[in-house]
Amino acid sequence: MQQANRPGTAEPPRRAGSRAFLTAMVVDTIGAGVWVTFSLLYFTEGRGIPLSAAGAALSTGSVAALVLGGLAAGSFADRVGPYPAAVLSCAIRALVFPAYLWADGPAQVVAIAFGVSLGDRLYWAAHGGLVAGITSDEQARRRFFALLNSLRTMGLGLGALAVAVGAALERWFGPAFWTAIPLLNAAGFAFAGVLFWRLGTRFPRRRGTTAVETGGYRGVFANRRFLAFTGATLALTLASVAFESILPIYLRWLGMPLWLPPVAYVLSCLAIPAFQPVALRWGSGRAPMRLMARSAVLIAAGLAGFLLLVGRDVPTAALLMVVLVLVFSLGEALFGAVAMVIVLDFAGGSAAGRYGACYQLVWGVAGAVGPGLNTVLFAVSGTAPWLVLAVALLAAALVYRHLDRTAPPGPDRSRGRAVAHPRRARAR
Repeated sequence: MQQANRPGTAEPPRRAGSRAFLTAMVVDTIGAGVWVTFSLLYFTEGRGIPLSAAGAALSTGSVAALVLGGLAAGSFADRVGPYPAAVLSCAIRALVFPAYLWADGPAQVVAIAFGVSLGDRLYWAAHGGLVAGITSDEQARRRFFALLNSLRTMGLGLGALAVAVGAALERWFGPAFWTAIPLLNAAGFAFAGVLFWRLGTRFPRRRGTTAVETGGYRGVFANRRFLAFTGATLALTLASVAFESILPIYLRWLGMPLWLPPVAYVLSCLAIPAFQPVALRWGSGRAPMRLMARSAVLIAAGLAGFLLLVGRDVPTAALLMVVLVLVFSLGEALFGAVAMVIVLDFAGGSAAGRYGACYQLVWGVAGAVGPGLNTVLFAVSGTAPWLVLAVALLAAALVYRHLDRTAPPGPDRSRGRAVAHPRRARAR
């Protein structure tokens, strides 16, 4: 068995071509982040579609892709390998993004959202296997996943910046800006797809490693520990959605100025990447399940702290908001560094696509039901969303701690890894 690296260090990628691999991941992840923040304003401002119609169409297309392609993407990634799945995901989005230029109604928006979301589903089903194939050390995997989480956050920030710049410069450049963004995104995904394809031809999938004979998702759904982990993680994904969707409404409900919500959002986009090295050093040598529990507690503290904003004056609220956002962001950074490491441990190397796709469903479900759930809770009381989410997060922390304490013994247990039972970790 390969000796683990010293705490705080990461093993270099085992294979040549890691720079091309990382470049492809950077382009793909940032492009996906830009889509999240850019799409709604593009269809409303750039194409003149009413806000309610554009929002409903985007949700419809995304949910359809989640239902029809969420689990199927995992099966596909396991059958053909992570590199071909990543190439197809990039090709789909490279072909779909230029269709933005001809979208003039909800039906076209639904089709575009379906295509982009399906490409995302494929990418996220494959990306665990991609990282597993380029690293063999757990600390290196943590660093890779932490980097990808930072890039995703940066992509969201770049999307928000692009929206702001486009709105400010539209009077001088007219529709050229709205035309350029989809085409640039399409070119970026095409470039990433070429890199993934070249890497896939250099490192072909070995025979005998496909999951054709594993029996589909039966092994995944029989793994009760994995299902418990995934169910608990839904609380963290709902918290992320709440921070992005209901926080601005909550601050306006408190009578806070219009500048405070975007300041909080920008601070989080900067803090999460900045905290990734801190999270990696803090988590070095510690069991991933324990780190997930700490992440849940930190995020719960950040959200529950929003209750303290009630009755505060603007300067006090702004200062308190900075502290709370930093606490929340530290929890998010820790979450991003270890969650997929745990998923790969459960997968055991034989069904990374299926386990990854099943895990990614919690993000899709949170994105689909989170805004509606938060709206209902907010109608009951302005503070209800934060109370409910904080309680759910603390319950998730207890689940993670239970999974850590009851983990079966294994060869990696001494290194603090979350090891699933060998019969349950592999899909049959």
